[in-house]
Amino acid sequence: MPDYQHSAIQRLSFLSALSSALFTQRRLAVFLLVILFLPHANAQNWQLIWSDEFNYSGYPNGNWSPEIWNPGVVNNELQHYTANLDNAYVSNGTLKIKAAAVYNNSTGQNDYYSARLNSTASWTYGRFEARMKLPGGWGTWPAFWLYPDDDFRYGTNRVTNYGWPNAGEIDIMENVGYDQNVIHASTHSACCFWAVGTQRTGTINVADPTANWHVYAAEWYPDRIAFFVDGVNYFTVWNDGTGWESWPFNHNFHIILNLAVGGDWGGAQGVDPNIWPRIMEVDYVRVYQQSDAAPIQIEAENFAQMSGVQTENCSEGGQNVGWIEAGDWMVWDVNIPSSGSYNIQYRVASQNGGGSIQFERAGGGLIYGTIGVPNTGGWQNWTTISHNVNLTAGQQQVAIYAPAGGYNLNWIRITRN
Repeated sequence: MPDYQHSAIQRLSFLSALSSALFTQRRLAVFLLVILFLPHANAQNWQLIWSDEFNYSGYPNGNWSPEIWNPGVVNNELQHYTANLDNAYVSNGTLKIKAAAVYNNSTGQNDYYSARLNSTASWTYGRFEARMKLPGGWGTWPAFWLYPDDDFRYGTNRVTNYGWPNAGEIDIMENVGYDQNVIHASTHSACCFWAVGTQRTGTINVADPTANWHVYAAEWYPDRIAFFVDGVNYFTVWNDGTGWESWPFNHNFHIILNLAVGGDWGGAQGVDPNIWPRIMEVDYVRVYQQSDAAPIQIEAENFAQMSGVQTENCSEGGQNVGWIEAGDWMVWDVNIPSSGSYNIQYRVASQNGGGSIQFERAGGGLIYGTIGVPNTGGWQNWTTISHNVNLTAGQQQVAIYAPAGGYNLNWIRITRN
């Protein structure tokens, strides 16, 4: 059976290069000042939990496991993936993944050899980043991405006849050599993937990624995945709350670093036989997760399930959930970092008041606490109310139930006491 689990690098990409703009000297100075002081992805909320700084020499260490494949296993790619030191090695503080060519006299063409490395650890949620230089050159196809440990978690896809993409895929950085200044970020799931032309993809132009170091990153939360280059968030995919077909991103994924040759996307405009070897260089790979003290912000409209409510435009920006009446409920996916006491804040508005919020584990039975909703004087006059509850650690679904209704909800914030 073809191994479709990794065919997600294949792309029918929608290239949308950022338009250039001419700035006066004053405007350019202001722009650079803004970038200079742009927060680094809320770095104060993240704790480093795993990294490879590549401060050793030789074959990549036990953080990585190589794939060994023949050409054509996926995407009609041309390379052999090997565990050879020549194709993946660490020296002078960086990892090199090298795609090399060997001329084959019998075929009159090159045979290509490269490497594909999987991290031996995996995670649900977090910030994933790598500082990299890309290989460039017609026919190269480097990638830094996340793939699920259990690719059959949500069964077999009826199009691919394999687990992929039902269990999801998160592409943090993809690039093709014939368009080497454009970086692509994508997510793939049962509803939205390249084979049916519905993948969710964003692009950004960067300054010569073959000569310059850039930091490629994704921040993965229960309600969204945000993609960055050098700290700039250029694309975000949101959990639309419709279920696993759209949002399977709630279980462990591992990191993949690879350099493909040719293939349906990488070779779409040909492969230059005379440029090899080519190297993808990686200064570091780091994984962060939010500290216990970092608030977990839940936008109310990003529920996984609901009964009876509706969304509407919010005076504070974005959307809120309204028409919450007695008996209505909503469910969200969260990852509680540790067990203990938490402060739960709710951003609410009510024309008349008299409603209440019951915070509980989804499915009922375990009620964490109940709080009344006051009259705020209008459906878009917002105030914050809070109470303390005890929560257990781990990935879970929480819910609110309305014993009495008559209020709107903008967001919920969960903070460790």
